[in-house]
Amino acid sequence: MPKILIVDDEADFRKLLTDYFEINGYSVMTAKDSREALRKVEQQPDLVLLDINMPEQNGLQLCEKIRDYVSCPILFLTARIEDADKIAGFRAGGDDYILKPFSIRELGARVEAHIRREQRIQTKSSVRFNNELVIDYTAREIYYLDKRI
Repeated sequence: MPKILIVDDEADFRKLLTDYFEINGYSVMTAKDSREALRKVEQQPDLVLLDINMPEQNGLQLCEKIRDYVSCPILFLTARIEDADKIAGFRAGGDDYILKPFSIRELGARVEAHIRREQRIQTKSSVRFNNELVIDYTAREIYYLDKRI
């Protein structure tokens, strides 16, 4: 059963996506902000659905923070429609960029395709985040302020 992490500050939106993906056979974790998302990412989701517009740390910043340590696909869900926003999403490490409003069935198909692709690659890492400290157990490395110790 693939694990999905949904990161969005809107509770109703998280609930809608959770219901859809659970009905379709996924295990779903949710986070309302970047801080909670960092704790949940440690549980090695198979895919992350990430909103860009969130309080405190936005989705682009979160993606940049975790991208070097998390190999699973990260799909941005956002209402930002400008090309510059899409480019920023891909440069931050996103694998797909889905505009709101969207077809939930299309989202489901995209998620399925990304997970299928990842199952072919199949490399997982065990990582822990604690503020500016990152411990990568798989690579046996520690980073502080993005510098390897």
